[in-house]
Amino acid sequence: MAIHPNQPRIRRIMQGGALLVALGAGYTVHSLSAGAQNGTTATPPTQETPVVHTTATNDAASTQKAFVDVADAVEPAVVTIVTTGPRTTRTSTAPGGRRSAPRGFPFGAPAPDGGDEGAGPSDQAAPGGSDFQEFFKKFQRDFGLQGQSYQPNSFAGKVLHKRALIAFRNVQERGGGLGSGMIYRADGLILTNAHVVRGANVVSVKLADGRTFDKARVLGRDERTDIAVVKINATGLPTVKLGDSDETRVGDWAIAVGNPFGLDHTLTVGVISARSRELNLASNGDSRTDYLQTDASINPGNSGGPLLDIYGRVVGINNAIYSESGGNQGIGFAIPVNTARLVADQIASGGRVRRGYLGVKIRPAEDVAQGFGLDRNLKGVLVDEVTAPNGPGAKAGLQAGDIITHFNGQEVSKSNKLQQLVGNSPIGSTITLDVIRDGKTIQLKAVTQELEDTPVARPTAPDAPEAGPTNGSATVIPGLKTRNLSADVARALGIKATRGVVVTQVDGNSAADDAGLQRGDVIERVASTSVATVAELNAQIARILGAQSAGQRKVTLYVNRGGQRTFVVVTTG
Repeated sequence: MAIHPNQPRIRRIMQGGALLVALGAGYTVHSLSAGAQNGTTATPPTQETPVVHTTATNDAASTQKAFVDVADAVEPAVVTIVTTGPRTTRTSTAPGGRRSAPRGFPFGAPAPDGGDEGAGPSDQAAPGGSDFQEFFKKFQRDFGLQGQSYQPNSFAGKVLHKRALIAFRNVQERGGGLGSGMIYRADGLILTNAHVVRGANVVSVKLADGRTFDKARVLGRDERTDIAVVKINATGLPTVKLGDSDETRVGDWAIAVGNPFGLDHTLTVGVISARSRELNLASNGDSRTDYLQTDASINPGNSGGPLLDIYGRVVGINNAIYSESGGNQGIGFAIPVNTARLVADQIASGGRVRRGYLGVKIRPAEDVAQGFGLDRNLKGVLVDEVTAPNGPGAKAGLQAGDIITHFNGQEVSKSNKLQQLVGNSPIGSTITLDVIRDGKTIQLKAVTQELEDTPVARPTAPDAPEAGPTNGSATVIPGLKTRNLSADVARALGIKATRGVVVTQVDGNSAADDAGLQRGDVIERVASTSVATVAELNAQIARILGAQSAGQRKVTLYVNRGGQRTFVVVTTG
């Protein structure tokens, strides 16, 4: 028989096509030529015993069984949360035509829009047109599917396309969002993310057993931690078991359960990649939690679902991903369950969270310690500014430049940790702060007051008066010119400062530029020492730098920018 010159290629294409069909139909093709090799067309019998049976495979099977056991124990308590919002406001157009995500849709999934519903699998025929085309591409990417293998018009592609279309239509018809949650009390209390239920007109909860509660009640939301509690009218429900997130270690198993893209009860496995990540993910810009980082796959719809340890205990609430594509890239973040537990208890009992505050702006001291002439490894939290003149911190005597090292005897080295300790203190309680000021340790007593919900101001640099070549003097810091502050300059800058020196010039790519100094900034202190003239500024900078060994030397400047103050660290060569 003559062999067609393209026969090997045709065979490969046919085999590939059969494999796609089998995958699309949910079957596996072992080998198209197996029967011919065995001299029979009968399908081989099921292999009951392991093909490979070694100590290594036994160990792997034990780990595999642990994941199965966790899924069996936890999945009954994981729920799907569907929110409904007004159709007329589900999308909006930002300046420049950029489309924003529908409010409440987890992880910023693409926003569907109007359009005619098509009958075929064509992307352009689907509701939303090009919107769905992007949604479908994203749907493929997030599940590791290659576009060249899963074309929309292939059989397997049609199956995948149909699943993506269902998810797309669900969001389009709801005009709301989709997320996950977990039942943590048998009387119907559910933990989830605040952003999952934010702005929703109706919240529906679907249980693993198929029951749906269409009128779930949001007991309260805490935007600073992105935690919410939802209530359904049911009793005797299965519950998750809350663990201790403080006991998690980098390298521990991490198991995420949720409903990515509406694919309910999806379980993925990874590890705890990092602890105590300080990220400002709060919608109001005032985050009051740190985060667990994991590489367990988290995708749109996982928000509010549990992050579990290998024993099936909840250690975190899945919250966000870092992604350049919108899908999972191995960097996910979860709110520690210890934070969620405290917030949920207050919401369940009173409908809101009450937390204490000091009324100061803070940052880690290790960023600036060397620039203060202190040990560069000093652990503590720097008071950047006393923001509330009548707040607890001001009444206790805290000052800008103080370094808080202990809270009620407990060491603090991270800003979020101090915020959590203060926030969790009973309102009206007295707390003790160990503070380093001018190189000496002192103790201050503060009485906590309740933190009110106020917008977080964002400082912007003011326009400085025009600076000519003669009204600025060079300083010890390369690339920085300043002049003495006058009343006229202070008025022009819109600030009340009466002492300090004004930055008149910052050279590009200089030490001053690298530190973030800007023209119009007013330098009020060098470390803890006030300065009123350029001469005093240079003298104090020289004193701090002169006490440090050769190499990279640092000096800390206290800067007033548009009425808001902060410490800036300048590094010189």
